[in-house]
Amino acid sequence: MRLAELSRRSGVPRSTIKFYIREGILPSGNPGSARNQASYEPHHLERLALVTALREVAGLSLEVIARVTADLDRGWDASDPIGEALLAIHKPPARKRSRAEQAALDGLREQVRAFLHSLPWTTDDPRHYFADELAELLLAVRRYLYPDYPVAALEPLARVAWRLSEVEFANAPGGARVPLRARGDDIAEPTRRAIVASVLFERIFGALHRCANSMRSIRISEGLAVPPAGEATPE
Repeated sequence: MRLAELSRRSGVPRSTIKFYIREGILPSGNPGSARNQASYEPHHLERLALVTALREVAGLSLEVIARVTADLDRGWDASDPIGEALLAIHKPPARKRSRAEQAALDGLREQVRAFLHSLPWTTDDPRHYFADELAELLLAVRRYLYPDYPVAALEPLARVAWRLSEVEFANAPGGARVPLRARGDDIAEPTRRAIVASVLFERIFGALHRCANSMRSIRISEGLAVPPAGEATPE
């Protein structure tokens, strides 16, 4: 397809498509016989769908989107293409720290990695533990909420997270489409779906979590019964 058709089918203006190509976010088209007549393939549509979703759904900057697409272009050369993309999205922002703060963060990161490695469902690859993000958040918890909050207190939350992942994969319409390395599966569309699903369902779970905490607070303050978690699920 030509640029005009790619623009029409994707809903992305031609000027924006050209910008994405210049920035390396979208691969160049296949050279045509005439000048400025490159042709484009379905994978260009898939990439534009991913970029649009990351901008409109996740609200990501072009800098972050460029990191995501760069990891995606590595394909199976990355240890986990989907994990690499999610790491790019959730990379903690760089900030200046004192030596004491940096030392505290470094020590906490190692504790978090050791904790995550001890869980029965993690692999031996610590790159996708999201330990940097967790350590940053725990440091903030200790600074603003609970100074002595231990890493071990994450254990029940980790159990909930693994159960949530199980439910999310099981309830995906048509099944969770995870590409298999052994088969050399294409990763473009599964990665797009995984990233968008992660962003959207993370927000859904966050909203439900806020609702649950609000209802629990109301019930406690009003002297109402507080159903145990096991009894709070409808049949």
